[in-house]
Amino acid sequence: MSVQVLKDFGIGVIFVIAQVLFFQHLSILGTTADPITFYLLWLVSKYDRPKLLIIASLLGLFQDAFFDFWGMFMFSKTLLIFLFYNFVKRRSEVQSLVWQIFVFIFIAALIHNIIFIGLSSFFDAYATSYSPFLITIGNAIYTAVIGSLIFVFRVK
Repeated sequence: MSVQVLKDFGIGVIFVIAQVLFFQHLSILGTTADPITFYLLWLVSKYDRPKLLIIASLLGLFQDAFFDFWGMFMFSKTLLIFLFYNFVKRRSEVQSLVWQIFVFIFIAALIHNIIFIGLSSFFDAYATSYSPFLITIGNAIYTAVIGSLIFVFRVK
């Protein structure tokens, strides 16, 4: 493992801790942002698929440890990166506009939430009084807004 991989993994751990300490308390109608999703999409341009799948699974496992979801974040993050890797890699050479970033993060977060809610429906682990449709769409919009804002204010 190189120093850059450890640095990016450490930043991912900081994103997980930020989700636990900050984003979980900023819920809107039961929806919360998932900063790990757009962070992993950002890492696609830096790493090859096997290395990024390992990073995604470890960050998902770390997220599972905090939220007690028994590998569901790990599975959904790994599957999301597996499905979106080639598409993101091809688009990473082109500078995108903010609305394109928003739409892309929204679609990726929507797919991630469908995988996560679908998987959790088998285990009844994600019991909430809100409808799954509201959680899926709301989390995707919230994640896309936060991801787009971070994209706008990122340091180059």
